[in-house]
Amino acid sequence: MPSQKPSTILLIGSDTTLGYLLRRYAERGGYQFKVNAAGISSREIATINPVVVIFLSTELLARHQSFVSDLTSLDAPILVCSSAVEEARARDLGADYCLLHPLTYDDFQAALAHATASKRV
Repeated sequence: MPSQKPSTILLIGSDTTLGYLLRRYAERGGYQFKVNAAGISSREIATINPVVVIFLSTELLARHQSFVSDLTSLDAPILVCSSAVEEARARDLGADYCLLHPLTYDDFQAALAHATASKRV
């Protein structure tokens, strides 16, 4: 019986400390993790078929608005690392969920559960 490929989380950004933390949380939860520091085309995203896309900051999400609509058409929920102060702006920019500082493993898993549940609906 073939094994099912683990779900992939795509990370957009280059903060090594936060990226490392998110990678650890993702792998602990059984997800594969792909980092793209320089942005990515919608074609590449479709090939990866991520379960979610995480932006490391609200500013990064704002700079990548050109393909946020493509993510919507690919049914990939958008998560963004932000502060509570930036949460409304992040949602205005297209974020489905915000990973608020300080981020715990349980908070991360809860956000993924909500995002992936809404993706399946």
